[in-house]
Amino acid sequence: MYTGSRHFGFARLGAAGAAAALVAACGAEGDFAAESPPGADAGMGDDQPACQTSSECPTGMVCTDFGTCVPPGEGQDAGLPAEVEFEFSTPRSSLRYVYVAMPELDALAKIDGETLEVSTVTVGRRPEVVAAAPGSDTAVSLDPENATAAIVRPSDGGDETRVVPTLPGLNAVEWDPTGRFAVAYFDLAKALSEAGELDPIGDVGSLQDVTVIERGEGGEPDRTADMTVGFQPRSVSFDEGGQFAYVVTSDGVSAIDLRAAIEDGPALSVPIPITGDPFADPDDFEVQVVPSGEYAVVRESERAEVAVISLASDSAGAREVVPLSAAPTDIELDPDSERAYAVLRDSAELAVIDLAKVAGADETAGEEGVTIVELDAERRAGSLALAPDGERGVLFTNAEVRREITFVELGEPPFDVTTHPLEKAVRAVSFSPSGETALVIHSKQPGDPGEAESQDEFLARSYGYSVLHPDSGFSRLEITPVDPGPFAFAEDRPLAYVALDGGDAEDAVRKLHEIDLDSFVIRHRDLASPPEAVGLLTGADAVFVAQRHPLGRVSFLDPDEDAMRTLTGFDLDGRIVE
Repeated sequence: MYTGSRHFGFARLGAAGAAAALVAACGAEGDFAAESPPGADAGMGDDQPACQTSSECPTGMVCTDFGTCVPPGEGQDAGLPAEVEFEFSTPRSSLRYVYVAMPELDALAKIDGETLEVSTVTVGRRPEVVAAAPGSDTAVSLDPENATAAIVRPSDGGDETRVVPTLPGLNAVEWDPTGRFAVAYFDLAKALSEAGELDPIGDVGSLQDVTVIERGEGGEPDRTADMTVGFQPRSVSFDEGGQFAYVVTSDGVSAIDLRAAIEDGPALSVPIPITGDPFADPDDFEVQVVPSGEYAVVRESERAEVAVISLASDSAGAREVVPLSAAPTDIELDPDSERAYAVLRDSAELAVIDLAKVAGADETAGEEGVTIVELDAERRAGSLALAPDGERGVLFTNAEVRREITFVELGEPPFDVTTHPLEKAVRAVSFSPSGETALVIHSKQPGDPGEAESQDEFLARSYGYSVLHPDSGFSRLEITPVDPGPFAFAEDRPLAYVALDGGDAEDAVRKLHEIDLDSFVIRHRDLASPPEAVGLLTGADAVFVAQRHPLGRVSFLDPDEDAMRTLTGFDLDGRIVE
């Protein structure tokens, strides 16, 4: 499922993760809305309004790591504040089933998206982390207390559950793209974010070990192996073929040959350094691994360069530095592993880096392999989002209030650039699977829109999102009563779904917006409970909406029959987990 996280630092921080003192939050599926800090009033006129980006603060103020607007601190850089990146991962829903963790019952509820039939699967003590294997209905559930993982395989003849050993205290798991291997680890940032502080975390898992899990095929046994990696795992990436896992840690990238790990047993995976300074602050870096697994691309705050680090076994650690005219504020990777893109906000440029040419340079790359796309200096952009096929990108900023968005065509040079106006400033952007439509979440200025004295002030103070056609620049603005939350795009039809969660009060907003991406018509559907997650079951051709309810509640929408069915009462203390 899509997950969004507010962060600056070492790659993606996992579900609701945070780097150092940064406040971060995300929802299940795609979630543009971050959680407000304790006591914050969502920016409704407090002395220190709540915010997620500096574009949501009054002019001259910045959004702090703790999610409040304050004047720039003494000695702070007089330039723009940092961009805030909301990352959205690939959907990982099961094909047909929704799995609900029921910690108090030591079991999972497995809900059939076609029939709404519910079965209970016993998986171990207090399961709270569940992940479906890509392209299948198999799921793995972690038992941090007993140091085990349960692999559940649904079938018409009944569910088969196999239990394998893991390290204790694990709270995160990622599958490789093929669904054969998974890597489970302890994510400290996630634990801190969910607990709110260190004391309630309870058992703290290893800060330097992971467990590799192999899902056996054709009757083969499921197996595991423990690996020692760099300090404090922060995220896990895989190559496209599922041969290697790349664990991004505070001191580098640990590359794990998954098959060898299982065959050879516990081993040490020394991290590949990603900086020439072993004492550098890891929270000053963004690290991304290309889909091929050949390179890691690294940017460091306030350094006018990008580093390309080889992850290949025969050249691991080889480092090429690409000098640039300004420090990048964002980097993104082409899905074909051919290019890296660096957004240079201060020099109003986009650097297109040919990774193969740069990686062949000696220590410091020259101009060869780097194409500079000049942008309008009056329209500063600091962030980039790419379409799934990498053929198009969208440039924007959430460091200041700018009501515009810039599309760049990235197929072949020349890279054409077109800027379109918007009615509101931007917080984040996500493309539909086809890349033909973009969903834009807007920032909200402090203050009550009901007390606005002009149309512009009303729009600036309101929550909302826009649906936009990149080709024509036409957009449709939807003002919402609460912050847009979890979202999902249909894979094979022009539909998108956005959930609105107004809280737990009896009269709170509880809606699902169904967006026709061809006509831009938006249908509002009322929900009986606050929505927590939106997802797709491609095997059942259904959309599910998980909701907060003391007994458990999930609604299923059939897009063809325009019918919504709701299941309530299957859980005593659970939540939807993907």
